[in-house]
Order: sequence, then C-alpha cells, then structure tokens
Amino acid sequence: MRRRLDPEERRKEILRAAARAFAALPYDEVHVEAVAAAAGASRALVNHYFGDKRGLYLAVAQEMVERMPGVVRRDVAGGPEEMVAANTAAWLDIVESSPQAFLNFVSGGPVADRRLDEFHDDLRDRIARRMLANHLGTDEIPAPALTVMRAELSLIEQAVRDWVVGRGGDRRQTEALIRASILATVRQVIPAVLDVASGERSPS
Repeated sequence: MRRRLDPEERRKEILRAAARAFAALPYDEVHVEAVAAAAGASRALVNHYFGDKRGLYLAVAQEMVERMPGVVRRDVAGGPEEMVAANTAAWLDIVESSPQAFLNFVSGGPVADRRLDEFHDDLRDRIARRMLANHLGTDEIPAPALTVMRAELSLIEQAVRDWVVGRGGDRRQTEALIRASILATVRQVIPAVLDVASGERSPS
C-alpha cells in the first residue's frame, strides 16, 4: 500500500530512488517502472513529475550539481599540500563508493543533451571556484585562473575515469597524479597565466 505524501515529498522520494538507481546501474539498465516501485509510486506519477527517463536523469544530475561542489572543503587545516591531499582523498572516496554514478553523471554521461552539458559546465565552474578560493584566499577569482582550473578539472576527470574503467593506474597512482597536478597548476601554471594577462592589460 502506497503511503500518502504531499506532492513535493513524493517528488523528492522518486528523485532519491532514481539517484540510487543511476548510482548502481548503467543508464540503459535503469527502468522507470523499477524507480517508481522503489519510491512507492506509479509510473504515471513519475511521468507526471519528470516526463520520462531522460527527464528523471536530468533532474538527478541537476541535484548533483547543487550538492557535489561541497566535497571541496574550505576548512582543511595546514598548507596547500594538506588541503589538496584531503580534498583529493575525499573526492576519490566518493567515486570509489559509487563508480557507476561517476560514469553516469560526471564523466561525460550517457545522454547527449544540451541541458546535461550545461549542468557539467556549471559543476566544473563551481568546483573550480571553490578550489581557487582555497589557494588564492579570496572569492574574487580572476577569469584566467578560472579557465586554467577548469582545464585542470577536465584532466582530473579523465584520470579518474581511466582508473574507474581499469584503463589507468590504481587508486594510489591516480591520487598521486591528481595531487601533483593540482599543486603544479596553482604554483606554476596559474601564476604564469596571470602574469601574461597582467602584461596584456598594462599600458604600452
């Protein structure tokens, strides 16, 4: 017997069930009927709130965009090495606990959709800003620095994907790659790019 819930709570329960399904299975193996059953709802109700499986998937992706940047902590004690090590370990812990969710939502995704591209772009932007705020000590992020860190995140995503699908190194090697790459980016690449940008703005 289905529980009586108000519409917003019912929608959230369907969304939670969908998030669990997409975290456990490839996109093609997730069925709306199974999500509805797990949420104690009907297929018709799922369609009412989300339209179809693609709409359900995009709703879960949007929720992840709101939640995932918080993985990058801004209260880690110590210097840059400790901060990068702690945040890298936390990120890889999440991926290791649910590799299918990473493949479904972060690493390209199985659905070609303009909205999904926008979600990925927004997620990369939010994470890059938090990372740069840690290293620059300010929320006022120069545009060139943001461009560099977004590119760095693309590199990280590829390294993690290779690890997840067994094409790259193990976790320890992947973690070392990410830590070294981020530190090189904030210590060498970003200062060099900002120097160039500053020179271009200087009067001749």
